[in-house]
Amino acid sequence: MLDEDVAPIWAEAYGLPDRHLAALAGHPVVHAAVTSAVAAVNERLSRPEQIKRFRIMPDAWTPETGELTPSLKLRRRIIAEKHASTIDDMYRVEPEQG
Repeated sequence: MLDEDVAPIWAEAYGLPDRHLAALAGHPVVHAAVTSAVAAVNERLSRPEQIKRFRIMPDAWTPETGELTPSLKLRRRIIAEKHASTIDDMYRVEPEQG
């Protein structure tokens, strides 16, 4: 997820007109910035630890939306249920072309 406090400020600094999380999550400039950050982090990690695939979620996870507890811990079961199609998409193996 994008940080709901920082993302609009970042978007303004980069001249992006729409500063709503859902719009930013799908914006190519944001995707490129996150991809670059992931690549930088992956350089310091061993292969098994590296991030292979990611999705930028369009909404923040909060206790009100159910993905977090009041103490801001992840509710993994709820996340797995609510975002099953996104998670399945990330782990889908594409058939080889040949």
